[in-house]
Amino acid sequence: MKDYLTIKNDKGEEKEFEVLLSYDSENTGKTYVTYTDYTKDKDGSIICYSSVLESDGTLSPIEDEKAIQTINELLNTLVETTNMRYLNKE
Repeated sequence: MKDYLTIKNDKGEEKEFEVLLSYDSENTGKTYVTYTDYTKDKDGSIICYSSVLESDGTLSPIEDEKAIQTINELLNTLVETTNMRYLNKE
């Protein structure tokens, strides 16, 4: 079963994203989520985004560099196991 996020942009338009991975950090007590709509960049890599998933369901920017590094490592593992190319943007 796939999980999805629906996010509104600045214009109030809704867009659906598939959750690629989520990570609960014991160090920060936060949940981090990486998601995509499968848009590709000019090199053919799928663009994905990572955010903090707050307890109320809202998304916030990731400010912890160690968390970003951990997410990138998890995403690299995902890439290796699925043979897809992702470009992560926080």
